[in-house]
Formats: sequence, structure tokens, C-alpha cells
Amino acid sequence: MVKKTKTPKNNNEIELLNSKILELEQNHKRVLADYQNQERRHKELETQIVKFAQASLIEKILLSIDSLEMAQFHLKDKGLQMVIDQLFKTLESEGLKTIDTNNLVFDPNTMDCLELATGEKDLVIETVSKGYLLYDKVLRPAKVKVGNGTPKA
Repeated sequence: MVKKTKTPKNNNEIELLNSKILELEQNHKRVLADYQNQERRHKELETQIVKFAQASLIEKILLSIDSLEMAQFHLKDKGLQMVIDQLFKTLESEGLKTIDTNNLVFDPNTMDCLELATGEKDLVIETVSKGYLLYDKVLRPAKVKVGNGTPKA
């Protein structure tokens, strides 16, 4: 059985139907835009999760690298230095960066002050332990000694 459609009888009904169509089209566009925005946010969140899921593994590897660097400081072995450099190159390709601290003003966002030492006020005198950024977020703050403003004798 074929259903008959009702034809509009006057201009008021046509205008009413046209305005209803326009309203439905606008709602459809709004819902579509909301869906696309939600899809984009979901992809961004997924990317962030993947990026930072490796953070705990990298932190554990950094502890081993610290030990290797201490050994290298004493041994001065070219082969060991090559291994350390290769590890860093691999970690850098995964988004790791070393925090630069030497002779810079102390930054509490990226550094931990372990000790105040004689030297120019608020200037990093010595880096005790390197700090690292993972995709521009602090993974491990640098541990530093900071000048207290007392001139060196």
C-alpha cells in the first residue's frame, strides 16, 4: 500500500515547512561538527596516551644510563661512550631531551636545588644530576647547586 503525502495548501504551510527544513539542516550540521570535534579530541588524547605511556620505561632506562655515565667518568672508555651516545640517540628519537642547566638562572619548573653554594645569586653553579624533558614536559628535573650571592674567595 502506497502512502499518500499531504501537499501544502497555502504559502504559510510552505514557509513553515521550509523553515522546519532549514532548522533540521542546521541541527544536522551542528551535530556533524560536534562529532568531528569529538573525533579530533579523541585522536589527540590517544596520541598523548601513546606518547606518555613510555615515560615510566624511559625513567627506568635513565637510571641505568646514569650508572653507565658514572662508570664512563672513571673509565674514560671509548666503547662505553659509544653505547651511551647510542642509547641517548635512541631515546631522543622517542622525544627525550636533556634540560640545559649550566650557567643559567635557576628555574624551579625544570630544576631541583640540592644546595646553595658560593657564586652568583640564583645562577646554576653545578649540575649534580641531569634533567630530562619528554615531549616538552618534565620527565625528571635536573638536580643542581645554585649560587647564594656570596662571591667566591
